Amino acid sequence: MSTESSPATVVAVAGSTGLDVTLRDPPRHWIGEVPRDVYTHRTLLPLHSPPEMGLGGNGGSASYVLGKLGPKVHLNAPIGRDPAGQLVRGWLERAGVTCTAPTGRSTMQAITAVDAAGRRLGTLQHVGPPLDWNLSARDREATWLLASLPGQVPVEALPRVLNLLQNFGGPERVRVLDTGLGWTGKAEPGRVRELWAHAEVVVGTLEELTVWTSGRNGPEVAERVLAAGPHTVVLKMGSGGAAYQSIKEPFAHQPPVRVASSNVSIGAGDAFNGALISALVDECPLPEAVARGQRIAARVVEKGRGVLGWGENLA
Repeated sequence: MSTESSPATVVAVAGSTGLDVTLRDPPRHWIGEVPRDVYTHRTLLPLHSPPEMGLGGNGGSASYVLGKLGPKVHLNAPIGRDPAGQLVRGWLERAGVTCTAPTGRSTMQAITAVDAAGRRLGTLQHVGPPLDWNLSARDREATWLLASLPGQVPVEALPRVLNLLQNFGGPERVRVLDTGLGWTGKAEPGRVRELWAHAEVVVGTLEELTVWTSGRNGPEVAERVLAAGPHTVVLKMGSGGAAYQSIKEPFAHQPPVRVASSNVSIGAGDAFNGALISALVDECPLPEAVARGQRIAARVVEKGRGVLGWGENLA
């Protein structure tokens, strides 16, 4: 596949990375109440589809998409030497991603059970070692930064994320921030808006950004995000499509991209981030960049297996 973005551009990505395991349609209540050291007819139950392994984490998934689309990617995420880490590093390296963080004690892992229709039933997650946010601030090659906050990021990390954004700033640099839902109910909205003030682009779901702005609808949410200081905001709306606004572009909504069949949605939002940034690096107009994000996110949902289901099918 020919690259879509300038190979001279370096994007630093700070975010979680790990192994995703998906169990399709497992028997309900399959864990026994009484622990046993032997197999019995009560503890050994059939799983009709083999567990599916894929690349997980908001940093790793976005980096994989970015690497496939052209920019050089420096991923800051702790990845262990364990078997899960070996798989994760292999997928990332084959996508052209350089892992810059020291080897972690372990690798983040998540096991997600989904029903027969691919809808999530629940997730068990081992978070892994904490991320050193300052490592990305010291990346002098990168001109773009994606700071994507993990779902279980502790609120105590907020000053370190702010420090990263402040130190990465500069006239030729672009900071993209996805704060996620991890601090909902834990951080003051004013502190989150302070992060936005040190980012050029804010990306998030409409649900997430509504929490921090108390906006009543998409246009109101977008206006309040822009009032904090960034020049662009992009709202991911899942099956509702996407919306965007900038200091140059009025608020606009794009309908969702149709998919032939809906599969597990894991990784779609992170794939959107990677595709969006690749288009912005290409200096595509904002509507075109959002459209690229939607197209690739839709393919991730259609193929299943997260970003690998999309990336491994590229010619």
